[in-house]
Amino acid sequence: MRTFIEHLGHTSFAIHRGPLRILIDPVLVSRELDFRQPACPAWFFDDLASVNAVFFSHAHDDHLHPPSLLGLREDVALYFLDRPKPGGAPGSSAREILTALGFRNLHPYLEGDVIELGEDVRIHALPAQCSGEGEEQCALLLETPDVLALDAVDVTDSPRTREALEPFRGRVDVAFVPTGASVQWQGFWNQLDPVGALALCEWLKPARIATCGGTLSMAGRPREDRLERYPVDRAHWMAAAVTRAQGAALLPWKPPYRLVYAQHDLERCALFQPGRRFEPARGQRRPQALLTTFFTGYHPSKPNQRWGWGDNDLARWLEPFEAIREVLRASTRDLSYLLERCQASVNKTPAAVLAPRTLRYLVEGKAFALAARLVALLPSKVAEPADLDAGYFAAVEALLQGEPALTDAQREDLAACHWLDRGLFHLQCMSRRLKELARRDERTEALRASHLSVLRDSLTQRRPVLGPYHLRVTRDLARLLDAREPSPETAEVLCYASAAGIRYQPLSTLEALLLDQCDGRTVSEMVGDVSEALSLPPDDVQSAIFTFLSHLTHESPLVLDWSH
Repeated sequence: MRTFIEHLGHTSFAIHRGPLRILIDPVLVSRELDFRQPACPAWFFDDLASVNAVFFSHAHDDHLHPPSLLGLREDVALYFLDRPKPGGAPGSSAREILTALGFRNLHPYLEGDVIELGEDVRIHALPAQCSGEGEEQCALLLETPDVLALDAVDVTDSPRTREALEPFRGRVDVAFVPTGASVQWQGFWNQLDPVGALALCEWLKPARIATCGGTLSMAGRPREDRLERYPVDRAHWMAAAVTRAQGAALLPWKPPYRLVYAQHDLERCALFQPGRRFEPARGQRRPQALLTTFFTGYHPSKPNQRWGWGDNDLARWLEPFEAIREVLRASTRDLSYLLERCQASVNKTPAAVLAPRTLRYLVEGKAFALAARLVALLPSKVAEPADLDAGYFAAVEALLQGEPALTDAQREDLAACHWLDRGLFHLQCMSRRLKELARRDERTEALRASHLSVLRDSLTQRRPVLGPYHLRVTRDLARLLDAREPSPETAEVLCYASAAGIRYQPLSTLEALLLDQCDGRTVSEMVGDVSEALSLPPDDVQSAIFTFLSHLTHESPLVLDWSH
């Protein structure tokens, strides 16, 4: 029996021994796995049904890659480092991401663990220094009767890693070492550069050395005026390695290539082309790589790059979707499968960004076919957000109204969801503008304080009126905002744009009554009406009015118009 090690590119590997198939950090939706070359996403393997296990060294996007993982069946065994980054964002740990992608056969491990698989295969999880921004990671050592191979992934040369490797010094058959030193924005080195990689190999004394990681994935010479993600490329590595890789054979090939080992002897090394590798499994659902890339929010023509609507850049966000419009229209069956399989947090499509409440309502109601048609409904490239009213949101409304299978209650709820999505999208656009204005004007806080001081002095003569950039959501509809029932004290929810994003302000019965009074009456008249209606002292009512309205004014200058 032999062991096959296939280096697919970057730090992605496929291991074969007998019937056992293992993937490590699989990135499988770029034909050449070369991050420099934009290409329409396509599967590296024609079928992945025969994969038995997948290992992840850490949770960075170029190692735990959602578009690629959606090509795997839901019950495949996944092994991941169970050490989330301290203070990491919700949903960013390996466990949370894999669960959201619909996988249910999860196996966490820790540094120092040895995972035993069939056919005398062991994976050693070696401790490593965390990345510059605090991501816990490890190196992986593959041990079979045929080969001892080190996948050093993205690690640096640390005392902990050397201590773990000490028993294997002089025994490693092939060491894949990262040689593209990654300088993070914090100024930390994130992985080995060629000099550091060779220093580690001189100590470890492997029989053969190969490169992996950044040098294979990025291009471009270093620029001295800025920190670079990968400031050294493969040419730097080869120039250093040929002079310093003493006592070890240097593997010069660029992946993808296959190493065949038997009894610790390298029998052959062969380049191979991506294509049909395994026989397709009957009945196995596997959507196009283009769909999984689009669905998870990656750039359709650059499947290793996350994509999303940035600040005031709606047109740029929509541009790459133009080329795949017809593909999506013909793919509602596969989109329905992805919607049914994945949690809502995975969906990063335009429908999930522009109409999230409408989409969530359909998915929670298991109307996956209609939800898939909504996801396939791409907005046209627009110059202004307002253009989406006549385009995208009108098309969504027509789609929902033309669906005969909906009940009257569902139709009413969907109309409310659509109204919320449409209004909140415009508030989101306005909040981005407010953020930009606040960033430009350093006097913003001082101006707000001065404005509130003037309002306090002239309060009783003012006639506050609600501005146009808000939504008042009744208690009955508030559950559609975030799929949760409002608290018993909440009468309404006020949604408005601020420089910090959309605010969702729960309103008590009194606060809702105060907003009802903002219809052109003076504050003095409001105090009298509320005081009489609720039998409260006028001074208390005036204080409550100023406290509540000044809070809204401080949060956003657009909620209330005080100029009357």
